[in-house]
Amino acid sequence: MSRRLLTAIAVLSMTALLALPAAGQQRDVADAVLGPLPVRDQYLLNNGFFFFEPESAHVLDEDSWLVDVHTADSNTFAKSRWISHNLEGDTERRSGAQTLALIRVDDGTTVFLVDGEIHRTTIAAHRGFGNNLEMAISVPVATIGGGSSDSFIEHFHSTLQLGDDQRIALERNHETVFLHTDAHTYLREHPAGSHLGDIALSAKYELPALEDPNLSLSAQAAIELPTGSAHDLDGSGSIDGGVQLMATRDFGRTRLHASAGLLVLGPNAPLGLRSQFVITDSVGVSTFIAARTSATVQITISQSPFQKLGAPELARRSYQMTAGLQHAFGQSLTAYVGIVENLITYQNSADAGLVLGITRRF
Repeated sequence: MSRRLLTAIAVLSMTALLALPAAGQQRDVADAVLGPLPVRDQYLLNNGFFFFEPESAHVLDEDSWLVDVHTADSNTFAKSRWISHNLEGDTERRSGAQTLALIRVDDGTTVFLVDGEIHRTTIAAHRGFGNNLEMAISVPVATIGGGSSDSFIEHFHSTLQLGDDQRIALERNHETVFLHTDAHTYLREHPAGSHLGDIALSAKYELPALEDPNLSLSAQAAIELPTGSAHDLDGSGSIDGGVQLMATRDFGRTRLHASAGLLVLGPNAPLGLRSQFVITDSVGVSTFIAARTSATVQITISQSPFQKLGAPELARRSYQMTAGLQHAFGQSLTAYVGIVENLITYQNSADAGLVLGITRRF
């Protein structure tokens, strides 16, 4: 499956949403455009693992449906301190394999080099069952490759004088994923096309009404099935899952969202990882800037699945910020766009990303 086919899937899915009959019951525009953007961890090495996408604590009404289709493109350029030291001052562009051949790896040193892009399309369907219960299924299709945005990012960094992070020592638009420990080595240099990822099933329960009618609290549990290839980084190769608590506070024209989650990740043989627990949190705010348009800013803070491999860069938490716009068309259709950027730590998160999506309620 090529990237062209992946794009066609996204276009056809969005077209199908537009053709669905409109919801019979009028929907509050605030519910449509004041929710968080569904942006998961964008780091290339983390693509196969389960991560929550931010959601509102509200659940759908009984027999109501929500279908969402979004596509995300993200660019990752990350490397361990030892590789950065070896590339210092180097301006000769080489392939990833040529670069790795020049680097001496000492025993006991964890080394990684991640250079590539992810193009990920996710189709999700949610249904309300009444009694404060909502269930959902999420189906991702992803393409990992060299991408085409390296030149733009290098010029962007140069214009803003952000530094090139030694990008000029590697070929543009060339994929390299390398992870080495004393016990394990993983190397990938060639795109494998578009593939189905791990399918996730979830259930969300909104707690009964509290004394504050503007505050909603929910608990969510999810399980991800190993339908994707762990070797190609499209899946984890095992059953993953997690639980999280979500809160939504309504201030009228503004809503605040927060979540705290615990991921339970199974072993990943190609990357040499054992079963583990990972903590992930998010906080965001959405506010009206026009009658049917909102602006959203959110931050996701996560531990890395690679935190125990001995690389200091991967032991830190990652900070991912998303800023975007949402617009409601009528009572049932919402479109959104968001820009994703890493903060504070730069070797354990994607450099930059873009998400586009459309949601239909019926």
